[in-house]
Amino acid sequence: MLALGGMAVSVLWLLASAAAMTGTPISSPDWASAQILLTLTPIGAVLAVRGVALLLALACLILPQGLRVALIPAAVAAATLAWTGHAGATEDVTGMFHRVADVAHIWAAAGWTGALAVLLHAVAAPRQDVQRMAAMLGGFALMGTLIVATLIVSGAINLVMIVGPAEMPALTGSRYGLLLGAKLALFGLMLGLAAVNRWRLTPLLERGETRRALAYLRFSLAIETSAAIAIMGLVAWLGTLDPMA
Repeated sequence: MLALGGMAVSVLWLLASAAAMTGTPISSPDWASAQILLTLTPIGAVLAVRGVALLLALACLILPQGLRVALIPAAVAAATLAWTGHAGATEDVTGMFHRVADVAHIWAAAGWTGALAVLLHAVAAPRQDVQRMAAMLGGFALMGTLIVATLIVSGAINLVMIVGPAEMPALTGSRYGLLLGAKLALFGLMLGLAAVNRWRLTPLLERGETRRALAYLRFSLAIETSAAIAIMGLVAWLGTLDPMA
């Protein structure tokens, strides 16, 4: 389902890009402009790689342990997001370094969001295996630490690459700066909720206070997931803005 959704959104992105280039509404696509974007710009290569990767992810589901195998082409599809936007516009060796940092950022964010979806599904199920759930929450601690460290380092690299150290003060009061601040505030909220889940609610679950722990976990994970979705929206918006405008 997610792979099909990714394909549909990619087509919409192509049509939106063509509409922006020609000044026409997306409801009346300019197919000639779309063809130009596909054949004469990097968008064509990005969509080709992404489409093949998403199809491979779908095909992997018929294999034994297919869900795990599908993570490889899914990761490739996610990495193509770094070929566009600010990272895609950076050139030469600096551009390669920027895209590597952006891919790491995307993968870490995808890992956290995916883990949230799994945990939220587990706590919302009609019947819960409490021991398994506690093990899942505890097991996420190490991975969560690596994810957070990757997000912080790669995010800092991306910010320096996009804005530049000398231009940081100019972000104050700008639309880009305000949206970036909102993103960081939501990230801080997610960190705080993750800490509460790990150090307060997981021990509560392990002590057998199941009903109370599950109620708090459902609420905490729902808020954390909502924050992750809001961050994705802000990232999409930031990708369309000039930081210095």
